[in-house]
Amino acid sequence: MTLLDPSVRISGKAMTARTRVDYLGAPGGASVIRLVPLVRSFSVNGQQHLATGSVRVVASGPVSVAFEVFLQGIWARQEHTSLFAPIAADTDEDAERWAAASTALTLELAHPLEVPTGEDETSLEYLAADLAKGLAERSRNAAADLREIRYALELELAETSTRTTAHGSQASVVSALLQLGIICGRAADSTREAVREGLWVHLTDSPAYHAHRVLLNPAIVTHLAPATVLTRPWMRLHDAAIRQCTELGSQLTAESVAVHALLSAAASVSSSREADAQTSFNTLAAVASLGLGIPALVLALYGADRLLPLDTLPRQLAFLPVAAGLVFATVLAMRRSPRGEHRRVWIVGAAATLTALLGPLVIAGVIAPS
Repeated sequence: MTLLDPSVRISGKAMTARTRVDYLGAPGGASVIRLVPLVRSFSVNGQQHLATGSVRVVASGPVSVAFEVFLQGIWARQEHTSLFAPIAADTDEDAERWAAASTALTLELAHPLEVPTGEDETSLEYLAADLAKGLAERSRNAAADLREIRYALELELAETSTRTTAHGSQASVVSALLQLGIICGRAADSTREAVREGLWVHLTDSPAYHAHRVLLNPAIVTHLAPATVLTRPWMRLHDAAIRQCTELGSQLTAESVAVHALLSAAASVSSSREADAQTSFNTLAAVASLGLGIPALVLALYGADRLLPLDTLPRQLAFLPVAAGLVFATVLAMRRSPRGEHRRVWIVGAAATLTALLGPLVIAGVIAPS
């Protein structure tokens, strides 16, 4: 198992050259290769990671097989969040994380695949087709993990969008959805490339490649008949691998569409929450105007010198409209407070405002000089 440099790009020239050396890359030999998409979900110290790329199967003999991984990226889930952040080997800390994730991915990919044995199953083409089919099936199964992540983000988005239960930031959910969209998009790109190239079987058996194309699309103009197990003994496995990749591509495309739909929904929810916030602010401004306007109006009509000091019952009764305005505004603010975690803030703020305004007025009225 070999993890190639992430900057290495797959090209037809490089793939052709790889068939002219053995599985270790030593000259003087020949190999049969297949290239299948890679999608994996694995854990490193209990932390979920995602990886995308491609795996090149290089077979030079029944026990001479190499797996070379072209990584597009590795994403690590942040603690206590649904956000996946890419890991880069730019700093010492990131290099250590990259090394740990690469080691865990290598161990996951090294999970033993069943090596075929039996009649017509000893050829390198059969071996490469069987291994490619197994790897493609695992990548397709990993698409279910991406779907579960999307479900979790969808649920989190629904919770943050509800004013009665909103606790987290919607921006973190949107960021997580964007990262998930990048992961699905990159995986879909490598899957489409693998299907288009027929897992690169044409490098060692061009007639088999074209015969299989006719099998998938009978409208192709060619002199070859559709591929069958009679065409090549390993054709059934090759066809299964291609269909696994095709289904993986369909699932990844569906996930990408779902993620973009969630991003559109998040934008709509954000606009709705901004409108609600504006309405709440307008309500608060109206309540504040009422609470300050009524006392100011009463004091302007009667004059503060007629009400102060509050040492007689008539003056105390005349001061009641001032206090009543503040109390009415406080009660209105409490009744109009939004639901959820912000309701307590409104209630505490209204009570504090009442105390801060009414308290000084009463104290000043009592101690004011005659």
